[in-house]
Amino acid sequence: MMLIPGPVNVPYSVLQASLHLVNHRSEKFRETVKTLEFLMNKHFGSTRVALLSGSGTLAVESMVYSMVKREEKVLTFPYGEFGHRLKESLVRRGAKVISYEKKIGESFTLEEIKKAIEENKDATTVALVHNETSTGIAFRDLQKIADVVKSAGLKLLIDSVSGFAAYPLYVNQWKIDCAVTGSQKALASIPGVGFAALSDEGMNELVESDLPSYLDLSLHLKFQDKGETPFTPTVGAFFASRRAAELLDKEGIENRWKRHEACARYLRRVMSTMGFKLLGNDANFSNTVVAAFPPIPLDTFMSELKKRNIEITKGMGELRDKIVRIGILGVVDDRAIRRLVNSMSEIIKKNVEFEIPKECELPEELKVEVLWD
Repeated sequence: MMLIPGPVNVPYSVLQASLHLVNHRSEKFRETVKTLEFLMNKHFGSTRVALLSGSGTLAVESMVYSMVKREEKVLTFPYGEFGHRLKESLVRRGAKVISYEKKIGESFTLEEIKKAIEENKDATTVALVHNETSTGIAFRDLQKIADVVKSAGLKLLIDSVSGFAAYPLYVNQWKIDCAVTGSQKALASIPGVGFAALSDEGMNELVESDLPSYLDLSLHLKFQDKGETPFTPTVGAFFASRRAAELLDKEGIENRWKRHEACARYLRRVMSTMGFKLLGNDANFSNTVVAAFPPIPLDTFMSELKKRNIEITKGMGELRDKIVRIGILGVVDDRAIRRLVNSMSEIIKKNVEFEIPKECELPEELKVEVLWD
């Protein structure tokens, strides 16, 4: 059982769909491209979604290069490893980056973001990470942040690689210019497709020169108008992601948000009772990753889980050998959580009796596709 921040376990039909290999200029593939964009637009609440062959990092860098011109002044707020990677991408783009830093494990308040905007009247853009899998912390108040940023007349760019489908996110309604994710996260598909969702406002901000073709969102959208991609795509991953998007549609995006939060709250409560020191609090905890200092030696805890065929991961950067990170995104449900908790009880030698919330369950049509052996 793999419980890491991504890639994730996927439903059986998604894995089967990944085996399709067809001519990427065929009508069958064109239909998949059109259906996948239609569904992802629905899930994002966006105007267009560029479909990119690559990782979540490709989606982030495509957003940066396609939405930010050289010399633009950009405000960013890193609070973990991926926030710093976003900052590095902006610097490589040639933007004038003003970065507000936090210690590992801390997060930003809405007031701090307001103050930063007030201190930089000449800034054009705010770019931030929605959910940090490196620290198990997130911006849970993204709508309020969007209101502040857009009221100031700035562009808003969101790295939601590990946040999409795990939290409310309405690209057009909240006037987010661009938000990106990857197929191998809460969408619950295999790795290989990046998604860049654009609002009506964001469509008017696209840069169409001074960037590599592979990172050019405008170019991808032009090809998608005829159901194609500009370059040879990850064909199997497109078919898999289409199926994953269909299953998300069946579950309902709001139900998936609720499932992630219910499972996260339950697991945090259990682990806290077992003696884990959790990162994050009720105002900023992640719905997709629980990060914590274990009450026994880290390597012992992980190896004991491995003996029980449960894979989690260590921290990143300075937290690498200090914390464990448990990924609960995608199609993780009450059955997976129960098996994990029972195993932790054996290892920690402490039983915890809390009822798993109903909202943590998968609907029956997805449950039959997901085995937690």
